[in-house]
Amino acid sequence: MIPHLTHRGVVAGFVWCTMCALLVVASATSARAQAGRARRVVPRAAVATADSATVPTIRAGLLVRPDTVAVGDPFTLVVTIEVPTDATVQWATIGDTAAVVAMRAPTRVTSEVQGATRRETAEYALAAWNVGTLPLGVPNASVRTSNGIRAVPLREAHVVVMTVLPADTSLRVPKPLRGLFPRAVPWWEAWWPAAVVVAALAVLWWLWRRRRHRVVRQVPVPVDVFARAIHDFERLQRLALADLGERGRAVALGVEILRTYLSARLPTAPLSETSSELLTSIGADSRVPTDRLASLLADVDAIKFAHRPVSGIRARELQDEALAVVKSVEQADQARRKHEAAVKLASERVARDNDRVAKRTAEDEARRRSRRAKSGVT
Repeated sequence: MIPHLTHRGVVAGFVWCTMCALLVVASATSARAQAGRARRVVPRAAVATADSATVPTIRAGLLVRPDTVAVGDPFTLVVTIEVPTDATVQWATIGDTAAVVAMRAPTRVTSEVQGATRRETAEYALAAWNVGTLPLGVPNASVRTSNGIRAVPLREAHVVVMTVLPADTSLRVPKPLRGLFPRAVPWWEAWWPAAVVVAALAVLWWLWRRRRHRVVRQVPVPVDVFARAIHDFERLQRLALADLGERGRAVALGVEILRTYLSARLPTAPLSETSSELLTSIGADSRVPTDRLASLLADVDAIKFAHRPVSGIRARELQDEALAVVKSVEQADQARRKHEAAVKLASERVARDNDRVAKRTAEDEARRRSRRAKSGVT
């Protein structure tokens, strides 16, 4: 049993030693890789300044993690500075918003005191917007001590930005830009021009119809001159000017109605003529009672121009005489028109009879000629 147990212990010890050796080698390799990466990203990973024995020592180091990113991916710049405890560190920021490398958040600064020195660590949250090896463009930090202000260079830090495009883009055609979302137009906004046109047409039709009706109403209805004269005489009688003391005016208005009727009925009796000229123009017209008209005009002219006094009874008699002359002329004119219509009708009848006889004679003559042609008689 002892040899067997001794052999198992030896095997376990060998395995344990082997695992420890592998862990030590892996740790050394990782530390060497990190040191090489820090030296590759920032050549001056540690800066030590010792100008003289009286000037305090300032040490600084910086690290970019990760050192290789894609466009727009976040990365961090870590800067560590060891300064005396009485020194003040002023950290700069990237203020240009159009820079290739931009800050994503304010700088986060932590401080740790180690004896006579203080270690300050600043973390810059950055993002790159171009491809290639890009300088970060962070301004230099400044350390204020009792001996003055010292600058810590940070502009040499850089980052590698990879492209996200495929290896060959010559055969890739980008899609055209899409249009904006269509605007939802309500129905009333889409149809209001048509509604305006319909309303305008309706207004125009209404105006046209109103104007048409107005024109039709304004057209004067033709009134017979005799009916107009009778209407004017009745109105003059209702005024009763003779009873109100306006006897001369009543007589003059009655003769004026008579003259208006005669000018409309007789083309040879215009209103511009005097009484004597009117009698001469009428002449021997059978429709006008010349004697009665001459006597009436003589009395009225004496009243109008000679201011001969006239009583109310005489004024009404002269008005009635003027009305009687109008009725007499109208009866004679109607009789004349009836006679002319009868003569015209008789002449038309005679003409029709003559046409009928002539047509019948022509037809008989044509019939006789056709019979002679058929019988061969020449």
